Amino acid sequence: MRIILTPLSENDFQELTPLITNEEVRKYLGGVRPVEDTLNGWRDCIKAENVYPFTIRLKNSNAAVGLVILAPHHNPEDMEVSFLLLPNQQGQGYAKEAVEVLHSFCKQELRLTHVVSETQTANTRSRRLLEKLGYKIKTETERFGEKQTIYHLEI
Repeated sequence: MRIILTPLSENDFQELTPLITNEEVRKYLGGVRPVEDTLNGWRDCIKAENVYPFTIRLKNSNAAVGLVILAPHHNPEDMEVSFLLLPNQQGQGYAKEAVEVLHSFCKQELRLTHVVSETQTANTRSRRLLEKLGYKIKTETERFGEKQTIYHLEI
């Protein structure tokens, strides 16, 4: 394992700002967002009950490379896994490792039996990763003006 997950803190915000401002990262997430709005949302995540945001860090350098979050899904009976990686860190397997660590947290710490993950249907890279991790398509819907695929994983 080349990464570690640390609870998201305000100290991480500067390193993770490209997750908000980079057009490639935001392509399937509604586009670039105002930085202060997102930082306020992250502050809310840190304080919220039943929301678990983690910074993905490289073990060898402690550099932040992304976020992985477990939070209630739009349908509140499910918990949703989400992930974002900095543009220069994509395609190196870090998201896969981070989600696997998060799955262990879900099972061991929270005693969850399953999770979901929702992505724009057009986001083929995220869809491939979810399928590689064993997620199965549960349903499709339209949300935020785009077709979404909702995946399900028994853990």
